Amino acid sequence: IAEFFGSIGGRADEALVVLLKVAAILLCAWLAAGLLRRIVRRILRRGARSRPASAMAKKADTIETVATSVAKYLVWFLAAAAILGVLGLTSVVGSLLATAGIGGIALAFGAQSLVKDVSTGLFLLMEDQFAVGEYVEIEGEKGTVEAITIRTTRIRRFTGETTTLPNGSITKVTNYSRGDSVAVVDIPIAYDDDIEQAGILMRAAGLEYMKNHDNMLEEPHVLGVESLGESGVTLRMIARVKPLTHWETQRALRRGIREAF
Repeated sequence: IAEFFGSIGGRADEALVVLLKVAAILLCAWLAAGLLRRIVRRILRRGARSRPASAMAKKADTIETVATSVAKYLVWFLAAAAILGVLGLTSVVGSLLATAGIGGIALAFGAQSLVKDVSTGLFLLMEDQFAVGEYVEIEGEKGTVEAITIRTTRIRRFTGETTTLPNGSITKVTNYSRGDSVAVVDIPIAYDDDIEQAGILMRAAGLEYMKNHDNMLEEPHVLGVESLGESGVTLRMIARVKPLTHWETQRALRRGIREAF
């Protein structure tokens, strides 16, 4: 009986040592991930301040989210390998890799989708299809890109909801933040109204707005009758504006045209 309880006590001591080692590894991994995140943020922000017009400065937020994501996955992968070593499973893992191969292990753990997400994320970054802070539409979801990692992309709608998309599911991207936008204003008038006079007033309202705002890049153009309705016609005016300013421009032009009418 004494030998039995003695062996249990010895095993308890060994288990306690193993738990302490595992806890120490987890703590070191958590501290290392936080330290790497701070280092990446400091380096990128320092480079952005020193060269504000450079490509790195413009993409600092995107590079920061991706770099911290890669560092996080790397740190926790190394931590998991260290924990396996503490638990004495290194030889088991090595034999599994030798017999089944890395590809077989990945498929066995259902990592095929993970590999697809990571590879697609890398291609998205290399092709520079979108960046953090830009307004995009991805797979039917419209919003501002809040974060890009090697596995997922997070989008925030203008109403506040956040949508996280696996990079592997991204097949079509519409970026509204690159290139000029076009403000389109449709104004209905009655059939017995003077179309020419209405067009003159619409253009005058557009020129007045352009005089007081710098987001309109060229003079507005009245295209003419866009459609015929039951009680009148619809006139269309367009104007080239800075990216993502077409919504506010359209609202302001409608108000100005109404006052002109």
